[in-house]
Amino acid sequence: MPNSAPQPSDDAAALYATLQAGPLSGQAVTVVRIGGSHTNLASGTGAQEPALRSMNIGSRVTAATCFSHTPPSAAELESAIELVEEAVMPARTMVAEGSTLYTADAGIRQIALAAGLEAQPEMQLSLGDVEQTFGRLAALALGRPASQDDLPGDPAFAATLLILRECMQHLGFDHIVIRSDGVV
Repeated sequence: MPNSAPQPSDDAAALYATLQAGPLSGQAVTVVRIGGSHTNLASGTGAQEPALRSMNIGSRVTAATCFSHTPPSAAELESAIELVEEAVMPARTMVAEGSTLYTADAGIRQIALAAGLEAQPEMQLSLGDVEQTFGRLAALALGRPASQDDLPGDPAFAATLLILRECMQHLGFDHIVIRSDGVV
């Protein structure tokens, strides 16, 4: 079996390079990519090589590790929060000071749409909107009937939402800019 060690130079580093080569040249930028098995960060300022970090928390692996119910139970959410916090907290030191958080993730775009943002090539999702959407997930975990909310029922959606929330909170971002694939 091939080595499954995380490779932080995936889409996060590529989007970082694209942003730095375009209109954000020289600005402090952090990019997050929540994949199925890993979450990758690239952060820096200007054309210098960005700091890269890969964490063993991804939408599928976190859902499979922490969630046995759909929607996840309150205890499962708490367990997942602890797991994700443990992975995210050390990354704080690699985030470029004053940087703006970017992504091109379809999963994060889905969160923005679930939060009520209008679909556009570039969207700005606030931490408040992420918290409100997570609150809806928590209400489902506490027994609110799924028929009373239109959140996607996919456990990977719940994991992506939780990972995004913890990244934004613990890395100090009040919003994330979501770009469509190919839009720079």
